[in-house]
Amino acid sequence: MTGDEMVLYFERTLDPVANLRRETELFELVDGREQPECVRFWTDSRCLVRGRAKSARYGWYHEGLARELGIPVIERSTGGGVVYHDEGNLNWSFFFRTSGSFQSPTASFDRASRFIIAALDRLGVRAMFSPPNRIDVSNRKVSGMAARSTVRTLLVHGTLLLNSDLKMLDRLCIPPPGCPPVANLSAWKADIDAATVAKAVIATLEGSGYKVRVGSGML
Repeated sequence: MTGDEMVLYFERTLDPVANLRRETELFELVDGREQPECVRFWTDSRCLVRGRAKSARYGWYHEGLARELGIPVIERSTGGGVVYHDEGNLNWSFFFRTSGSFQSPTASFDRASRFIIAALDRLGVRAMFSPPNRIDVSNRKVSGMAARSTVRTLLVHGTLLLNSDLKMLDRLCIPPPGCPPVANLSAWKADIDAATVAKAVIATLEGSGYKVRVGSGML
């Protein structure tokens, strides 16, 4: 049980540039100890969000097709490959304060994913953490994660496929080696939506001892 405060942000804009800018802003606020730890949910209009450098290890995207279709490609501050966003995809972030001790990337992803996995379990969906940075359900990928850290702050953020356009995702994205097929959570829970997931995450955080305070947005 932590007894710590966790501020909740549920964003309303679908602008991917503004949403990624907000990630940087919150990271700097938590790193500067200007606000408590926080959890954030947001949704983007159709786009691709890429890591800082191309790597076959993390997968990539079909650049020519993205240009042909007019799909915006935005670079995020974290590493990893490329993820597809649309309005059927809920994005989530955890901003944790850290004490300067080293934590492996896999341990960082495991730490954040526990809250998402426990929340899905509350909704009747049995998910599991798949190292280094996935959440799977029945051997299907439903969430990918990326992270960045300083000695004072850890950001772990990820996708959560609710009811996304998987045909478009598969056309645009080149999966990393060993990655299973993607799937929408609606395949297991037909009525799942962003508010339902966010409420389940809040309940999970509170059950872990966090005092959740709403910073912005309505569920």
